[in-house]
Amino acid sequence: MLLDRLPSSYKGYLIRTDYRIGIQISLALDDPNLSDNDRVWVALSLLYGAGMPPIDIALEGLQWFIRCGDDREIEPGGKRMMWFDFDSARLYASFRQTFGIELHKVNLHWFEFMAMMESLNEDSAMSHALQIRGTDTSKMKGKQKQEYERLKRNLTPAPALSEEEKEAIDAFWAQIN
Repeated sequence: MLLDRLPSSYKGYLIRTDYRIGIQISLALDDPNLSDNDRVWVALSLLYGAGMPPIDIALEGLQWFIRCGDDREIEPGGKRMMWFDFDSARLYASFRQTFGIELHKVNLHWFEFMAMMESLNEDSAMSHALQIRGTDTSKMKGKQKQEYERLKRNLTPAPALSEEEKEAIDAFWAQIN
C-alpha cells in the first residue's frame, strides 16, 4: 500500500476520491432526515457520479472507500467518537496545527485525509476531544467524574429529536407566538 498509487477507481469504475466527497458521504449516511434507501443512494451518487456500477459492486465499493481500502470487518456496537459536522472547527484547527495546512485550500485523497487524521498531534483540539470522549468514567468518583461527564456532554452533539419531540417543540413555540 505504501508504494502503491492512491486509487481513483474501484473494480474499473471511477470514483470521486477527494476528502470532501468522503465527508459528504459520511454526512449523507448519518442524515436523520433521509430514509435508509435515500442515504445509501445519495452516498453512492456522491462516490460514483454518473458512472454507477451494478448495485452489488457499488455497495461493496462504498464500504471499501469509507474504510480506506481496509477489508477487515468493523466490530459492531463500537462507540461513536467523531462527527464531521460537529467537529469541523476542531478538525480544521488540528490539521493546521499538526500539518500546517488549511483544509479549505488543499486537495487530499480520502485515504490520505483519514491517515492524516489518525496522526494528529496529541495536543490538538481534535485529539483532545477524542481522548475525553473515549475516557471511561465508570471507575471515577466525585468531582473528577462530574467534570469528565460535563466535558463529554459538551464535546458530543445532542441526539436528533424524534418526530414527536419536534412536534411538541413546534406546538410549544406556536403557543408562545
